[in-house]
Amino acid sequence: MKQKPDKSYLLLREPHLYKAFFTLAWPVMLSNLLKSFHDLVDTYFIGQLENSVAAQAGISITWPLFSLFLALCSGLSVAGVAIMSQHLGAGDEKTAKRYAAMLLTLSLGIGLLFNVFMYLASPVVLTFMGARDGVFDASLTYLRVRSFEMVSLFIFASFQATRQSQGDTTTPVILSTTAIFINIVLTAWFVKGLGWGVFGASFATTIGQVAITPACLYYLFHPSQKLHLRRCDFTMQLAELRFLIATAIPSATSSAFSSFGFLILQSMVLSYGDTVSAAFSLGNKVSNLLLIPISAMAFTLAAFIGQNIGAGNPERARQSYRTSRNIAVTMSAIGSLLIWPIRQPILQLLTNDATTLGVAMEYMFWVLLTQPLMSLFQNYIGVFNGSGNTRFSFLVETARLWAIRLPLILFFKNFTDLGRLGIWMAMVISNLLILVLAQWLYRKIDFKPKVLKH
Repeated sequence: MKQKPDKSYLLLREPHLYKAFFTLAWPVMLSNLLKSFHDLVDTYFIGQLENSVAAQAGISITWPLFSLFLALCSGLSVAGVAIMSQHLGAGDEKTAKRYAAMLLTLSLGIGLLFNVFMYLASPVVLTFMGARDGVFDASLTYLRVRSFEMVSLFIFASFQATRQSQGDTTTPVILSTTAIFINIVLTAWFVKGLGWGVFGASFATTIGQVAITPACLYYLFHPSQKLHLRRCDFTMQLAELRFLIATAIPSATSSAFSSFGFLILQSMVLSYGDTVSAAFSLGNKVSNLLLIPISAMAFTLAAFIGQNIGAGNPERARQSYRTSRNIAVTMSAIGSLLIWPIRQPILQLLTNDATTLGVAMEYMFWVLLTQPLMSLFQNYIGVFNGSGNTRFSFLVETARLWAIRLPLILFFKNFTDLGRLGIWMAMVISNLLILVLAQWLYRKIDFKPKVLKH
């Protein structure tokens, strides 16, 4: 298999930044679009089940717990991109390879550990969240089956970080798209054809992710690849390991805090009833469509920032942030306007329950109104992570949920008569106020390399 063309030119020297961003970001957008389409396919088939409300509510409350187990993986991946991209920008390929090897080793060990822990701990956690009866059964089945994809997910995250640091956004997308295609086909067969319900949806997802693992390992180790790993690259240096973990801790802690916070949030939403929880899930499915360009820009931005900082070009790094921000805000606003008139037909495809549809329509009003705020927030995260200031990401992500959103939901629930409207209002207010803190932290970035000095 031939080596992919080097994308460093686009990251470091392409004079037209908008062109460079679209060239690198469109594969990520395509992948995210397919992921969102897969989520909608899952939701469509689950929404046709006889116990659709309980099934959708059950799956809805699992994703914060699932994300909680992936928090450390995410932190390591973010740290890996920041460190490897800066070393590659400085021309130090040898050190970048050592960090790639460390990332893979840690990912394998943590994936195995989380597989076991997720399988065993799920019943206790779901009971704590307030899941009962059909909701409990659906969520437990979903989590336990998907626990067996943990190792494959961690391997893919390690692979993706290694390729992203080089500016290669295409190869991970090809593999991710393959997994999604397998997933969609098997979901339709397992859920609709064989009648396996929630088990079928989760089993299809697991198979799709496991299927691409051999290809990830091929790209990581085959000599035809620019940043391929060899046995000598796995000689861990304690100082580098400590630096990788130290860089990863803020992002990992942030992801863990956020996931645990969303777990609490889901339990609060569930306290309003299964219908509100199911509607919340449906609204988020549609919202994810709008997050496609936003997350693609933030994903691509981290590599731009890291490589340009490593190459000693802080002004291009700053301009990269401004370019990404402008693209994401524009696409977010246009996307919201396009979805507004068709939001009801989309939601009607995802549920056969009229009450759930009504609540989801109410939630979608607030989602569409505030999407541009999310584009700004995600781009701040991209520049924080790419510059190695992962502690800033920790501050804004933790503050948004724990210092603003959750206290507001509790306040509205216990001291007002707003009902479920309090949930939507708390989300809007938290997304708005956190931008003030994010802008203040952005001004503190010096755009200088943050790598271990040898």
